[in-house]
Amino acid sequence: MIRIMTDAAADIPKDVALKYGIEVLPFMLHLGEKSIRADIDLDPKEYYKILKESGEIPSTSQMSPADLEDIYRRLGKDGDSIIHISISQKGSGIYNTACMVSGQLNEEGFDITVVDSTMFSYVIGKPAVEAAQMAQDGKSKEEILAFLNETYHRDTAYFVVDDLTFLKKGGRIKASSMAIATVLDIKPILNINDGLVEAYRKVRGLKKAMSVLVDYAEERMDDPKNNEVIVLHSDAPDKVEIITQMLTERVNPNAISVMDVGPIITSHAGLGVIGIFFKHKQPYENYENK
Repeated sequence: MIRIMTDAAADIPKDVALKYGIEVLPFMLHLGEKSIRADIDLDPKEYYKILKESGEIPSTSQMSPADLEDIYRRLGKDGDSIIHISISQKGSGIYNTACMVSGQLNEEGFDITVVDSTMFSYVIGKPAVEAAQMAQDGKSKEEILAFLNETYHRDTAYFVVDDLTFLKKGGRIKASSMAIATVLDIKPILNINDGLVEAYRKVRGLKKAMSVLVDYAEERMDDPKNNEVIVLHSDAPDKVEIITQMLTERVNPNAISVMDVGPIITSHAGLGVIGIFFKHKQPYENYENK
């Protein structure tokens, strides 16, 4: 049997994780002196409320190597293979920890493979869910790993960030750039590129920025009639409504799904994030930044 494992940064809803037997590794969230365990039981909407009430800019930390070892031993005790799909190694140390712990256990006879998704949020989670479906359907480990490698190197997400304060704390935007962006109503469009969240383009005005996201879906989405667009957001229902209407009118995909950005990524990007994720015609790095 093949067991699929990922971490809380993948933003897989609790009911979906339970349905497909996906193990979710927690993270810890720190707001001032308060620490919160972020796992499948921490509802994103509940965390949005906590974040607004606290007034703090949070930080995150990974679970200990001992915690990870305990999970690996439990999942693999009957000889099951484990595929652990990790948040980008450039965004967290958990990938390196997982490689260290799995390497030691593999010497004992365990079968653990750690995959660096190079991604964040449900851009990790959706392929992880599909991998779990493949495992349930009896696909081989090699087939699942090939699927994950192809998907994570083809698809990315594009985001608009409303509040630059969180990015500034994380060192992802200069204070001078932040001041200019605020005065001129500049909205940075971000994408996930080679394991990092980067500024992809800057436009003036929120509605224009969301329109540009839809431009990317129009230009880059593979076979819209047979695929879906996933709208990602952190406490931004009004933006979801606007961008969903735009997608319906201009792209008309087979489906539009709405997913909450979970506590881990919200802690680094802030509230009010809106983004889209879809299957690309070709690897995302092949497209020009325009």
